[in-house]
Amino acid sequence: MLNDKVIADIKKVFPFVNELGDKEDQFFNMLYHKKLGPDMVLLDEDKSCSGVVLVLSGTIRIYKLSEDGKEITLFRIGRGETCVLTIACIMGTGDIPFPVAAATEQASEIVLIPVETFKKCFYEIPAIQKFFFTSMSAKFYSLLGLVENITFKRTSDRLTDFLITKTAGGAYPLYATHENIASEIGTAREVVSRLLKEMEGKGQVSLSRGKIIYNQKKTTPSSATSGTIS
Repeated sequence: MLNDKVIADIKKVFPFVNELGDKEDQFFNMLYHKKLGPDMVLLDEDKSCSGVVLVLSGTIRIYKLSEDGKEITLFRIGRGETCVLTIACIMGTGDIPFPVAAATEQASEIVLIPVETFKKCFYEIPAIQKFFFTSMSAKFYSLLGLVENITFKRTSDRLTDFLITKTAGGAYPLYATHENIASEIGTAREVVSRLLKEMEGKGQVSLSRGKIIYNQKKTTPSSATSGTIS
């Protein structure tokens, strides 16, 4: 049973709930509220979806694992968002397994809508349809951008773009392992290590254990686009 504070927060974060009408009590009675610690796996690849996640706080990373253990981050969901891939599984024909994995990056708070409850509400309530279709559209374009980057951009360019974004153009240091960065830009850890060493040699970055400083003034247009596709 959800307490009043959680219900109030759900209504604030997910406005479609306020349009449930006489189905509101039934909807809330079917929800499960959970507090999760960091680095907890919510959904495993190739497992059946148990429900639809609505995020009240924290960040959940959605990623894909390869057979040899490499991974790539597809997107993240935070407060006010949901994982649209679970919807694709639930609304598909037959028992479709979850195609990726999901894990918390920090302490998070979620509510879970059971499969049958979600299906019933989705087909009956236009406000829910609008929210989830809008969410799917946003993540679709995000994934399209990821595919374009991996397909058409050099790995060195993707790394430079990533460093610029994560350090606000060199204003802040980046605390991340080479493996973490590799999963973000869709390549191997060894490639990231090699490219960072090359950038360090040119003065574009300063490296220390688990910390990267991006030296924007040292980066020139010619050096920022050097590198090989990996």
